[in-house]
Amino acid sequence: MVTITVPEEIKNMTQRADIECSARRDIITYIMEKNLTIPAERFAEYQKEYDDKYFAFEQAKSKIEREYVRKAVENPVSWSLDYHTNVVTIVTPED
Repeated sequence: MVTITVPEEIKNMTQRADIECSARRDIITYIMEKNLTIPAERFAEYQKEYDDKYFAFEQAKSKIEREYVRKAVENPVSWSLDYHTNVVTIVTPED
């Protein structure tokens, strides 16, 4: 296992994208679980917002993997970012 620290602005960008993506997903899930009737156009707006936020989150994760994780470990198995410490924990094939 290897740990690295990413800059605050990279952590902030990723955390913000994660929170925004989760919030949109939660809205859609709530609507579907409660079987709420809303205009189709509004639901489509929620879906588009979710898609955009999901894409932004995936881009942020790709940036971390490309610019930090793969520079620290050639073939990482997995990695995770702790939003409280800015520390990325990378699982290596040897672990």
